Amino acid sequence: MPFDTPATVVRHQALNRDHFLLTLESSAIARAAAAGQFVMLQTRAGTDPLLRRPMSIFRVLPDRRARLQILYKVVGAGTRYLSSQPAGSRLLTLGPLGNGFQLPPVSTQPILVSGGIGIAIFPFLVETLARKRRRPPILVYGARSKDDLVALDFFRARRLTMRLATEDGSAGARGLVTRLLEPLLAGRAGSRKPELFVCGPTPMLKAVAAMAVRAGVPCQLALESQMPCGIGVCLGCVVGCPGDDQGPVFRRVCTEGPIFRAGEVML
Repeated sequence: MPFDTPATVVRHQALNRDHFLLTLESSAIARAAAAGQFVMLQTRAGTDPLLRRPMSIFRVLPDRRARLQILYKVVGAGTRYLSSQPAGSRLLTLGPLGNGFQLPPVSTQPILVSGGIGIAIFPFLVETLARKRRRPPILVYGARSKDDLVALDFFRARRLTMRLATEDGSAGARGLVTRLLEPLLAGRAGSRKPELFVCGPTPMLKAVAAMAVRAGVPCQLALESQMPCGIGVCLGCVVGCPGDDQGPVFRRVCTEGPIFRAGEVML
């Protein structure tokens, strides 16, 4: 059951010109949340903009279980308004929403594949894997430029193996994140069977899902979608899924997702 509550802005950090880390006080949401879930967040008081924005839960702070963090990028009017909210502001927040990730077996090697701001979903998963005594994941992280490779300090502090790529070559390998993933799938991440956890723009999700299916590797996709309501009422976020001879079926990303298995959705 999600909670709809005003959450207090505890801290609001600018990581660079476009990326911000928001810390909210909401004990009900923080205690109920699971890795891969999201919230619908009001970006400022009032009705302009009218609709809330879907935001992945970046972390639930382990030392303060009443607090959750949101990592976001300014991409339009709503997130621009959000970036100006000072500590002490109260923002209506609905969550936790969605189905969340399914944790892999203990013997599996998790591989996190992120494109751009898709990285926002993974710190919560990393901490959950550690708490549940799963193997430390490998992070494969691509972005347009080095300025878009945010939150690296979190992963470095946990000594994760990281492979980075940028389209302009300003950090890591030049090219797309799929270039880094190919040798990991070919080598099957050593002696352990890998499982992919993927979040990023739809073309990247489609490409990685196809790679995983060809390699026979389990793959969970966190879909990005415009979500007017977040609770499955408006049907504004449906995605096509394989059906039968009558045609495809449609599922709601906000309630039946945002996590789907590769092969379960048509991207």
